Amino acid sequence: MNRARSLLIALLFAAVAIGAIQPADAQGLTADQKAEVKRVEDYFNGLTTLRSTFLQASSTGLVARGVVWLQRPGRMRFEYAPPSPVLITADGLWLTYQDNDLEQTTQIPLVSSPLSVLVSDDVDLMGELIVEDVQKASNVIRLQLRQRDDPDQGNVILTFQDKPLTLKQWVITDAQGVEVKVALLDPIFGLDLPADLWRPNDFGRKSDDVGR
Repeated sequence: MNRARSLLIALLFAAVAIGAIQPADAQGLTADQKAEVKRVEDYFNGLTTLRSTFLQASSTGLVARGVVWLQRPGRMRFEYAPPSPVLITADGLWLTYQDNDLEQTTQIPLVSSPLSVLVSDDVDLMGELIVEDVQKASNVIRLQLRQRDDPDQGNVILTFQDKPLTLKQWVITDAQGVEVKVALLDPIFGLDLPADLWRPNDFGRKSDDVGR
């Protein structure tokens, strides 16, 4: 597996960890921090669809661009611009990574992705995840999250513009310390999106299914 593919899988699939911050349960948050978490939950639960171009950059120096579509519940599509051959789709059940050049497909259950919370039917951050930290300053809110069922997998940081509350960026750092940052450049909300966006490409019998 080449480094670019590894980083792209890290974006949605892989273990994430920021070792400098010690894990803490959401009960350790202040009342103000819990109020901000509730605002973020309400924001996600109010979303129906999203389309945005994005810029992805890693701490190894790799940069990629593309377009992301989201539809709650359960649907995502990350379409990378050339020369990247990558397509990532979620159909409500499976998260599918595809290399269009190699015609290879890898699937994992959507619930295994740290970003599945973005398209959950009912977003409950403090129920589904551990909220380790909430920071608010200069019209920016940052939430640091860790998977509750498997906290050793690590964490993800979501960054929002505060007024109006809008998701702007997320950062995942894998177990090897490689950081992948994805910034949404021009999000548009409330669009009617076609159902075929969530379908992976059909490469026939070439597949590598994980978790089945």
